[in-house]
Amino acid sequence: MEIVVSLLYFVLFCLVIARLPFFRAVPGLSTQLLLFFFALKVLAGSILTVVYTYYYDVNYADIYKYYFDGRVLYSALAENPLDYLRMLTGIDASAPHLCEYYDQMKYWTRPWSSPLYNDTRLVIRFNALVSVFSMGFIHVHGVFINFLSFAGLLALYKFLSRYTDPAKFHWLPWGVFLFPSLLFWGSGLLKESLLLFAFGYWVYITDGLVRNPLKKRNIPWFLFFSLLLVLLKPYTIVIWIPCMVAFYWGMHKRPLQLQTRYLGIFVLISFLVLVLGWLFPSYSLLDIIIRKQHDFVNHSIAMEATSLMHTRYLDDNLWNLAVEFLLGLFYALMRPHLLEVYSIFTLMAALENLLVLGMVVYLAFYWDKAKAGRYPVLWLSLWFAFLLMGFVGMLSPAHGGIVRYKIPALPFLWVVFIHLAKLPGVEIFRQWPDKLRKKLFKRP
Repeated sequence: MEIVVSLLYFVLFCLVIARLPFFRAVPGLSTQLLLFFFALKVLAGSILTVVYTYYYDVNYADIYKYYFDGRVLYSALAENPLDYLRMLTGIDASAPHLCEYYDQMKYWTRPWSSPLYNDTRLVIRFNALVSVFSMGFIHVHGVFINFLSFAGLLALYKFLSRYTDPAKFHWLPWGVFLFPSLLFWGSGLLKESLLLFAFGYWVYITDGLVRNPLKKRNIPWFLFFSLLLVLLKPYTIVIWIPCMVAFYWGMHKRPLQLQTRYLGIFVLISFLVLVLGWLFPSYSLLDIIIRKQHDFVNHSIAMEATSLMHTRYLDDNLWNLAVEFLLGLFYALMRPHLLEVYSIFTLMAALENLLVLGMVVYLAFYWDKAKAGRYPVLWLSLWFAFLLMGFVGMLSPAHGGIVRYKIPALPFLWVVFIHLAKLPGVEIFRQWPDKLRKKLFKRP
């Protein structure tokens, strides 16, 4: 029965993709190729669920943590619909009698205090909402979250396609939709899938507002996705905003002039962060980052994580933080490697890191000297990818966490590669059989 219901929802979302204008007005990609990408995401999400179900303890698997707590919240719908809406929306959700439900949830409350919103609650609420339609089948939840994740990636692709080198345009979708970790971890019933949804749309809508500030209908969506990002992973939007400002500010500048804008903005923001932390110690961003890293280390030690790389604790020494950031960037790019493989998940991550290393080696021999650096989207992608990967590598002491947290950076890492590398042009795709090419690609 679960397979039938899941397939019915899959077909329903395929019809939405085939009919809705947002999915049809896609530069260079046909509906058939989009449906293929969506089907791969659903398949990857199903495989992830099966692995967690049959090869791991469901009581400790992240997807089941959020799913079971979501079912508890959903149970309030039959008993008191108003209580269900209160907990779902967060409006008057602290009423004392609701503790009856909160006490049954294992992950609604963090075991440590933090001034930041508990992002697990958003995924729990998502599961509680989808439970209205899912009949309790977890794979149906996977189909729903993959539709959102796919839509977010498509929005991000639309943004990137506006600024990508036309000669490299046909290489863009393969890294945006099919980068291995992005496809696998970005298709599970996890925070990362919702993050891809929120981040992709936020970037796309923000770009639309910059290009056309008078388009007021985008403003409510901009506010909605801004809130969603702040609740999910605020560091993503904090890292993206200065990159975005420098990107638009230096759009028509030479590469060297553009880099001075990036550096100037980051120095200014770093100074403001330090000053605000001194003025408002309880909300010091630096202290929050340090406490978060300590929590990650303590949790990894308590859980005896097999992917633990180190047990170093961050401190407020700026030089040490710079060193840890560079080490974090190395961890995110190269760990785990093949000598650290102990499960199917680490094998996949190690092979992906080998792929990244192969991309670097390729660049050493096939560097596009004539056009490298000409397109500002290269520098936007380079700064964002490296800053995000360095940050998550610095925060997480276990490569299991890094593999998941870095996935929003992977499409941008691919953009960096295709703009720096000397790649075959559109003619390589023109060599494909006519019928196949016409089904997969639109004319750019």
